[in-house]
Amino acid sequence: MAFSCRSFVLRKRSFYTKVRFRKRVMVTGVKMWNLSEAAIKELQNLPETGMGFQLVEATIMGNATRLLVLDSEPAIDLSQIELTPGDDPAVILHNGIKVIEALKVDTVRTMFAAPGPHSFRLLQTRIGPLPSGSVVAGASVRTALPSSLVKHDKLKANRVFYRYSAFNLDKRVDPVTGSFLPGTYAAPESEIPFVPTGFLAVGRFALPNVLPASFRYEITAPVGTVVDFGTVAPAYGQSGGGVEAYFASAVTNAAVPPAPFTGLPDE
Repeated sequence: MAFSCRSFVLRKRSFYTKVRFRKRVMVTGVKMWNLSEAAIKELQNLPETGMGFQLVEATIMGNATRLLVLDSEPAIDLSQIELTPGDDPAVILHNGIKVIEALKVDTVRTMFAAPGPHSFRLLQTRIGPLPSGSVVAGASVRTALPSSLVKHDKLKANRVFYRYSAFNLDKRVDPVTGSFLPGTYAAPESEIPFVPTGFLAVGRFALPNVLPASFRYEITAPVGTVVDFGTVAPAYGQSGGGVEAYFASAVTNAAVPPAPFTGLPDE
């Protein structure tokens, strides 16, 4: 088994891309696991918890470990955060605040291990049932409330949806066709006036992001597409209140050629 650890200093917009190595200085901060291509593929085959993130349990060096995964790749280790099990909404909201406060620290340790995180199980989804095999023994730990006022629908005509992301490229959006993977979240076109910036997207969709979701992807879902709509509940210190759309099955983009992504201002 190989294992190493590095310590990084984070700056604005550096959480997922540009990092500066601080030599020979060990600092206290959250751990972020480096994922293999096989692990990324495994996560892409699971639904999202909410738009752009997954709360999962993975096996790491023989131990079951809770992770917050952003865009199927940066995997933040939640095992060192004292989260409280239970279904009480106050407990869940407090757990979410603990997570986002941990992500605000100035440092993160990027972890490398062989084998790395694998055998992922989804712990929570805002809309829809968990996949088979995702039930974890013992009391569950949740960090986000489920969406409320959920409506199940089958589109009677083509309809445009938008996905807000902190990533370019987003791993759940086909870079050529703009199609969506199964289990992907987006928002209806009616949300456009309320989400003109990346930080407003984070707040309105209650995302566990420390950076703005400033990349907007557009898809035209074809007639007959099954979609679930829900009202985003407060989470991660954000108010929520937006309308999110969940596609349990893959969505083939009906727009040919696909619309390019739009870069929104951060604030």
